[in-house]
Amino acid sequence: MSFSMSGMTDIVFLLLIFFMIVSTLVVPGTSEVDLPHSNNQTVANPNAYVTITASQSFALDGMPIQLEELELRLKEIKTPDGQPPVIRLNADENLSMDQIFRFLEIARRNKFKVILGTRPL
Repeated sequence: MSFSMSGMTDIVFLLLIFFMIVSTLVVPGTSEVDLPHSNNQTVANPNAYVTITASQSFALDGMPIQLEELELRLKEIKTPDGQPPVIRLNADENLSMDQIFRFLEIARRNKFKVILGTRPL
């Protein structure tokens, strides 16, 4: 009596591919933020996620951080091609523009590329 593992191997690879695709669709750090609506969606792979909540607290890749530390941590990000990192900004839609401008000033000074996180209409 012999047992062929080829069917089981196919199932494992299909599950692996499924979970790899699903994991790229998950956006970290947006659960506590109400993103603004937009019908324009940019497809890019950001190197980092910066979140600004309605209470004006900052988070980098889901971890709380002070604004003063944020610039230093973002400068440490290395990209494979040596270009400035792409950063997705998830800012609460009810947030005053002051905090967003403070972050954008950091990005401008360091030549970071910024993508604004939005919800589809």
